[in-house]
Amino acid sequence: MSDPSEQIGEQVLDRVRRRGARRRQGRRAVVWVGRVGIAVGAIVVWDLVSGTLVRPFFVSTPQAVAERLLDWFGSADFWFHARFTLTSSGLGFLIGAALGVVLAWPLALRRVAYRVVEPYFLIAYSIPAVALGPVFILWFGIGLAPKIVLAAYFVFFVVFVNTVEGIRQVPQGLLDVTRVMGGSRWATMRSVLLPGALPYILAALRITLPAAMIGAVVGEFIASNRGIGYLTRAAAGRYQTAGVIAGTIVLAAIVLLLSMSLRPLSRVLRWRPEVRLRGGDTL
Repeated sequence: MSDPSEQIGEQVLDRVRRRGARRRQGRRAVVWVGRVGIAVGAIVVWDLVSGTLVRPFFVSTPQAVAERLLDWFGSADFWFHARFTLTSSGLGFLIGAALGVVLAWPLALRRVAYRVVEPYFLIAYSIPAVALGPVFILWFGIGLAPKIVLAAYFVFFVVFVNTVEGIRQVPQGLLDVTRVMGGSRWATMRSVLLPGALPYILAALRITLPAAMIGAVVGEFIASNRGIGYLTRAAAGRYQTAGVIAGTIVLAAIVLLLSMSLRPLSRVLRWRPEVRLRGGDTL
């Protein structure tokens, strides 16, 4: 027979948990209502300003942009262009992120080597990627390759710097303890350094998602006959403001959805240092 005091404690804890769950649900509702309210308010203000304070030629109208989006979504040609942009930005994002992590890992563990090459990374990072667009197109043509390279260039340096910083932020005392307790080099990297750097890496990935899209679209703006950037550039060349705004909205929506898809990873991949020692014990 259980102790009455334990039953009372469990009931109190259950009430506290339910109250906390209701509060979290209430906060989520407030957040979503606020987001929808801001979007609706912006559209209303846009509709009121267009044709009264600003000529529709410069800002178009919500109705015209909505019609253009509906025309695009119902056209197979638009999905062909969207697939081209998503492919170039996605491949560039994966390649840039992978290279950033792979190159940062050994350099962060060897401080002298990193100090030697650090100025060259800063010089390369200081070069405007937009200025390199024509160079990449001259090297690789107007196909998919230069867009991938541009997207990877936008992503690489941010991921590299954040990975180095994340590895360096792991407490030296924790590393010393793992070595004293017999933790192998692989166990230290897998269970201490990697979990410590993961928050920085994930933050960099979320930051560079828009950057990868920017790199791909910049390449499409410079020279391309495919992609959402090409559609937006073509609309701008014909002075179709609705098409330009519609292309911008599509790109922003894609980046938002991709960024939100990475958010659950930050909750799953947390600091869980678990080092396997030589004797089989876990630290």
